[in-house]
Amino acid sequence: MTTLSVYSDQGQQTSIPAASIMTDDNQHEVRCGMCAREIYVDEDAYRHYTEVLVSGLDNPFRCEICGEE
Repeated sequence: MTTLSVYSDQGQQTSIPAASIMTDDNQHEVRCGMCAREIYVDEDAYRHYTEVLVSGLDNPFRCEICGEE
């Protein structure tokens, strides 16, 4: 399992458990805001992802690779 980094408007980083393949806990697909890599997250992280996108903000999610850059 990997972690998904979420960046706030203030540049703060938060980690969310994520998987590169779908699991029983992580069944919702999100995309990295930089490279568009598919990542699977749980219901809470997915809800946050959709709220951010619906509100018109940039996708704050970063995959493990892009989060290290």
